Amino acid sequence: MRLRTFLTIAGALAIGFGLAFLLAPAATLAPYGIATADPGVIVMSRFFGAALVQLGLLALLARTVVDRDALRAILMAGTAGTLTGLAVALWAQLARLIGPLGWSTVAIYALLSLGYGYFLQAVPRAAAASPRTA
Repeated sequence: MRLRTFLTIAGALAIGFGLAFLLAPAATLAPYGIATADPGVIVMSRFFGAALVQLGLLALLARTVVDRDALRAILMAGTAGTLTGLAVALWAQLARLIGPLGWSTVAIYALLSLGYGYFLQAVPRAAAASPRTA
């Protein structure tokens, strides 16, 4: 798979889930077995949705980045973010805080972590810049 394809998939997933959490949090949380009677849960779900839309747009817009340092920074952030999400999703599943559908979240974060990590190691670091002369 090419990096451009991976970032397209990652971006589309993030935007899709983000819009769902932003526009229909109760309907999005219900299949996971999460009750949304508390208005705070709705607000936090919408914040999460907004963050996912932002991350998805970043991934989509990063598809055409050619600067190695910028691309490495984006991939490092993606790796760190998806590994953190994987840890949270796995903890929530093992603590039985989310229904069986939560395992799909574990799988998505695991696959995205592998993808970001793979492409991070594949992008070479830019050569050290030589000092400028005035």
